[in-house]
Amino acid sequence: MGLFMLTACGPDEPAENVASVEATQVRTCESIRDDVIRIAGQNGVNVVKIYDPKTISNTPKKLDCTGRAMVSSGQEATIFYRSFENADGDRLVQYSEQKMD
Repeated sequence: MGLFMLTACGPDEPAENVASVEATQVRTCESIRDDVIRIAGQNGVNVVKIYDPKTISNTPKKLDCTGRAMVSSGQEATIFYRSFENADGDRLVQYSEQKMD
């Protein structure tokens, strides 16, 4: 196993101390990094920062990204992450050490 849990997923929502976000907000690989870090933390992975975010693909329902993640031990690894709309219309964020389908 690598630095992260193989994959984790959670709601794409602002933190409690951040102003509410409109559903029409444009999502970018830069803008969803904090959501990935929050979800990783909820799953016991302390990601400190995601560097060098790059867009793999971007459609109205899904944004796929990659970058370099640093964890609290100082180790770095490639991370793949996405924001997507599920069948119920909810926005979710997912991350993985391996490219996702």
